[in-house]
Amino acid sequence: MTEPTRKHGVLLLAFTFPPDVGGVETHLTDLVREVKKRADVQLFVCSYKPIVTDVREYRRRETDGNVEIRRWWWFGGNLFRKLEPWPLLLFLYVTPYFLLRAFLFMLGHARQIDVIHVHGLNMAFVGWLLGAIFGKRVVMQTHALYSFNPSSLFGKVARFTLSRMSKILTLSTASKQELVALGVPATLVGDYRYWIDLDKFRPVEKAGEGITVLFVGRLIDIKGAGVVCALAERFPEVKFVIVGDGPDRPRVEEAARRLPNVQCAGLVRNTDLTAFYQSADVTIVPSQYPEGFGRVIAESLACGVPVVASNIGGIPDAMDESVGMLSALDVDSFATALRRMTEDKGLRERCRRNARPFAERRFSAANAETILGAYR
Repeated sequence: MTEPTRKHGVLLLAFTFPPDVGGVETHLTDLVREVKKRADVQLFVCSYKPIVTDVREYRRRETDGNVEIRRWWWFGGNLFRKLEPWPLLLFLYVTPYFLLRAFLFMLGHARQIDVIHVHGLNMAFVGWLLGAIFGKRVVMQTHALYSFNPSSLFGKVARFTLSRMSKILTLSTASKQELVALGVPATLVGDYRYWIDLDKFRPVEKAGEGITVLFVGRLIDIKGAGVVCALAERFPEVKFVIVGDGPDRPRVEEAARRLPNVQCAGLVRNTDLTAFYQSADVTIVPSQYPEGFGRVIAESLACGVPVVASNIGGIPDAMDESVGMLSALDVDSFATALRRMTEDKGLRERCRRNARPFAERRFSAANAETILGAYR
């Protein structure tokens, strides 16, 4: 009798993983869903319990077919958010204990692992050490732009670590250029794109009168929550729906109490976001920093909703002006773009018609093949 072929073993390391909530976490859910379809792959996921958002309930261990997930307890509360501005402190908070737990995991599972798949710089450091110790390939995915200073200690450590990856997949052209400029060999760097569930995120006939502008994201200054509140004051005739949670939530809630055209919906899981997109006329993405990509853009366009977004970082990779408008970062520029989008019905309708076909071309599950191919 022929023995069954051993599955290709993949160890996925990400310090944040569902039920934590965010764009990266949603992407990881999509990736796990695609891996489950592959009978020749065995995926082991190691992560912390939710430390990025205030999600209390989680399962320490779960197995679903060819996917095994481990979530390790870690302290913090809102500590992650407090440490985000200081990369070294965040590294010390996230990485050493994770490295210890991942090393112990590999002691018992090394023979089952063929490739280590890491997400972000902190996990790249963990993956490099584990790959060196156990002789494994390491594939890295980026989800952000890092604004490296090549001459700084952080830049030098990042260059050293990233240059030892087997493959790096960047989320945007800007990210790829950033790593090559840092000194990472261009031969190591490829790219990939997020994909979304096009059956779930789809257009419907909008009910109700008036214009609704939707914001979805963490309520922090760099995501532009303050810009949205300022715009709500300038556009009293437009309804603004703000979905998300974070340090700026009190500011948003205060705006909702003061302005009748503002609704603060709070934290909404990705599985429940569809109805918010479908009830909107425009989605606004006023990021004040170089986003890695902008998953909200893909989801909005799939629902046939035009986007007004910051012209920075990886956002121009996620959309063009056939489906919305790209704006400078300041409030005045966003006000100009938003006024044109809300008052020019022909422009809005043209962008709406283009949105769904654009999403079908750019954000289908076929994008997963880039990542799954890198495992080999």
